[in-house]
Amino acid sequence: YCKGVCPRVLHYGLNSPNHAIIQNLVSELVDQNVPQPSCVPYKYVPISILLIEANGSILYKEYEGMIAQSCTC
Repeated sequence: YCKGVCPRVLHYGLNSPNHAIIQNLVSELVDQNVPQPSCVPYKYVPISILLIEANGSILYKEYEGMIAQSCTC
């Protein structure tokens, strides 16, 4: 997961979506009741798991998009 406070000005390097940029502007200029953008995952990587099945065999599984590798606002 991602955790943290987003800066007041969302610069290009944060890879913020247009929605976050508009949300930030509305919160700053129009209505302070609109929440600021929050820190969210931007890029994911898979997680690998070894499972022991009921019959005793070992099963390797990979689940895509389970670990947040980088975050944005």
